[in-house]
Parts: sequence; C-alpha cells; structure tokens
Amino acid sequence: DAKTGRELWRKSFAREFGGRMMSGWGFSESPLVDGDRLICTPGGQQAMMAALDKATGRVIWTTPMPNGGSRGGDGAGYSSIVISNAAGVKQYVQLVGRGVIGVAANDGRLLWRYEAIANGTANIPTPIVVDNFVFCSTGYGDGGTALLELSGGPRGVNMREVYYKSSNETQNHHGGMIRVGDYVYMGHGHNNGFPLCVEWKTGRDVWRPGRGPGSGSAAILCADGHLYFRYENGLMALIEATPDEYRLKSTFKIPSGNGPSWPHPVIADGRLYLRDQEVLLCYDVRP
Repeated sequence: DAKTGRELWRKSFAREFGGRMMSGWGFSESPLVDGDRLICTPGGQQAMMAALDKATGRVIWTTPMPNGGSRGGDGAGYSSIVISNAAGVKQYVQLVGRGVIGVAANDGRLLWRYEAIANGTANIPTPIVVDNFVFCSTGYGDGGTALLELSGGPRGVNMREVYYKSSNETQNHHGGMIRVGDYVYMGHGHNNGFPLCVEWKTGRDVWRPGRGPGSGSAAILCADGHLYFRYENGLMALIEATPDEYRLKSTFKIPSGNGPSWPHPVIADGRLYLRDQEVLLCYDVRP
C-alpha cells in the first residue's frame, strides 16, 4: 500500500512458477503494468511469461515455452517487456534466454519466437518496437543484431527476419539502445560502448567513430536532442543525437564509485540523476 507501506501480496518466481534465469545472475527485469494487469517474466517452462492482477496478485494467464532450442539457454533473460500492436494484434515482446518472443496480450499464447541473436551467457538489451517491426541485439561475442517484421492478424502472427548482423558487425552488450526517428543509437561491442548510429530499417551503419571517450559498456539516454553515454569506467559523455556525423559535445568524470558504473542515467525537470554503487548524484543540466 503506497500510503502505509503495508505489503499487499507477494509471488515467488521460482516456487510458484518454476522460474529460472538463463544464467547465474538474478532476476532484473522491470515488470510492466498494463491497465489492471502486471506482466512479468518468471522464465519457467510452464510460465515463461505471466499476467497477474496488479491489485491482488491473482494469476490471469501464463505462457508455456518448452525447454530447449538451437541458441541461448533456458529461462528468462535480463530484458524488460514492451507492448506491440504489430499485425493488428496486441502482444508483449520480450528477450528471453532462447531469444525474442511475442506473447498474445489477451490469453498468453506464444505467437512467435526468434533465436538467431540469442547468446549462451546473458541476453540483456530490451528490444525496440516500431509499428510492425522489432529491432533486437545481444552481446558476448555470440549474439548479434536483427530486424524482424511481423504480419498476419488475429488468426496468427507471422515473423520474418529482415536482416541479421553478426556480433562482429553489431552487438549491444548492455546499456540499451535508443531509437530517434529512422536511426538507432547504441554502444557497440562486448564489454564496450563504442558509439554507433545505424539506420534501423536497413541495418546500415551511419557513423561508427571507433572506441569513443570512455571504456566498458555504456548505458544511454536521449534528451533534448542529445545522447547521454554513461560509461562503465565512470565517464559521462554528451553526444549529439544526429545522423549527420558523430559529434562529441563534452565529457566529465563521475566522482564516485569503486566498481562498474552500470545504472542508466535519468533526466527529470532539467536534472541528471546518476546512481552508483553507494551514492546517488544529481546534476543541473538546464541550459
């Protein structure tokens, strides 16, 4: 209860859904609230995804997904669910241990799955949904990047691979990807955040300057026409969000932390919030 702090309900992914992660790290998704429902990814063989009544925790439906596959590993990944209305069918798109899946919002049916980008360690970046398309990427040198097109209708959704790029060409380890118009911006490389702009409909590189100003993976945010790259080594970089050319505007070092800086930056009311291992920092970034 938000007013009193009293716990209203609780669910165990492992005990109640047979849930598991694809690797040794714990659950990390952000659950999705959609109307009166809470959608989550336990990662179980009989409940890869689940819809709960957000007020009571009652299970509305679960999505069976048999173990096994040609790529990746069984269980949930480290992504978060996004809503798609592709092909006129409301569905939840998620990156799990065996790749990308689409689940019918009304009853939890598994509509389609795509395994080519799944790696065997940790599938992390949240897919980007645009109209009838899904842009997805994973890292660890064993994933890759793909664009999928969804078609069909209520009687069935068809999935088609528009293109696939190997991890040597394009991969996002973690830190996320941002779409601005016809372009996607990301940090490329396993354990790296090399700045990259691609035309998402074709997969064509628009600019790729090389290593970039920081080291390690980069968690990114877009605001006011600029990309905020927060590097693992604690460097913050401001890059113009334009396909014209790579334009690094400024950088500064975050004065804290004894370990990897992975949390995503957040901007609200002209202030930049940066969480680190033991501190929360706030910067005024108003012009």
